[in-house]
Amino acid sequence: MEQVNNQEQVSITIKYDEISDGRAATDECTSAFDTFGFFANNGMVKIEEGDMNHYLVKKCFLSGMGPLAADTRIVALHKNSCSSLIARARLDSFKIFANAVAKKCGGNANIRPAWFGASRDEINEIVCHGFSQCGGDGARKLGPMHGFGVQLFPINSSINGVLSSESDEKGLRHILLCRVILGKMEVIPRGSKQFHPTSLEFDAGVDNLCKPSRYTVWSCYMNSHIFVDYIVSFRVVCFSANAIKTTSPWKGIQTLMAIFSRFLHPSKMALLAKYYNDLQNQKITSQQFVMNLKQVTGDKLLFTVTKFYMNELRSARNAGGSRGANCQIERERI
Repeated sequence: MEQVNNQEQVSITIKYDEISDGRAATDECTSAFDTFGFFANNGMVKIEEGDMNHYLVKKCFLSGMGPLAADTRIVALHKNSCSSLIARARLDSFKIFANAVAKKCGGNANIRPAWFGASRDEINEIVCHGFSQCGGDGARKLGPMHGFGVQLFPINSSINGVLSSESDEKGLRHILLCRVILGKMEVIPRGSKQFHPTSLEFDAGVDNLCKPSRYTVWSCYMNSHIFVDYIVSFRVVCFSANAIKTTSPWKGIQTLMAIFSRFLHPSKMALLAKYYNDLQNQKITSQQFVMNLKQVTGDKLLFTVTKFYMNELRSARNAGGSRGANCQIERERI
């Protein structure tokens, strides 16, 4: 790769300073212990590597991360043991509603696994008390929702759940793997303000009947049609303080390209790859690259992904100490 012209900055400018990490390991262990201790106290049992459940969940999770899989490290996996009376009642309730929906739908309740991403605090609330709001703030990071309900993502789209999640002060994230009763589904348009089924015929909403990428479970069903099976705790390494410390300014663009590849058609990604190569070889300026990027991705997707990436950099900076990476978006060029 040719030398980068330092005078030619791209849309995201990252200045790499020394990152203080003298107590990072100790603080990380303490934070993880507090979080995992909360899970354990609420009936979630840690599943160790080597267990078949750990292997299957990890495989599903990473396969849905696309190009970010190589940069993702699972820190812990917890399974719902249903050891308390409340947890067993929730499972019994889920089975009762599944049977009821199956009878209504001709024998098939249409139960599917799905991911739900949120902040650590919201995950804790769900584990302890169940769902209490429609989707939370996490799903809104991906743009307008498909109705007001709990937004979940198919088993092969864990990256969407990750984009809906939020890292804690140590860069750790958590995502739920749930069983969801979808029954008979109806299409809910993007940006719809619908908050219940259009009729008793339908049970849940989707963005596309043939190839859904988002499920909407209405508030009236959110604690009867969703059952939490697992919590996956993980870290996206390319967003960690150490990764920021050791990588070049091009790493930010490479990471954004990896995220875009999950949403864009291969033909568009090939076009972005050409523009990126031209930028690296100084055939186009950074302003031209950003303009081309906007034309290919569209303003909404570019804004959403860039905002997510900058939040991750900010979290990594806070985790690394007060002298972390100084990140800046040149907003007038985005």
